[in-house]
Amino acid sequence: MNKINVNVIKKMKPTESPELLIQRFTKRTMQLSQRKQELQSAYDEYVKLEKDLTRLEGSMQAIEYVAFGKLPGDGNHNGMKDHSPK
Repeated sequence: MNKINVNVIKKMKPTESPELLIQRFTKRTMQLSQRKQELQSAYDEYVKLEKDLTRLEGSMQAIEYVAFGKLPGDGNHNGMKDHSPK
């Protein structure tokens, strides 16, 4: 063996037993589950705000169309001209 390979082998961590891995992963799973529970209400509020913002954006586009004949700039109306309201 050359010198580089010997140094790599010396630094390698011994393989953990399946029991130790299960113990370590169980502990980490519990930590992550707890953190997920802590963040759940913030995530739920975020999702609600996203829905509210999307709804308001659609409402604004509808009002702009009725009031000014302006079509949304969402890519679905490319090539279409704005209209003049009567």
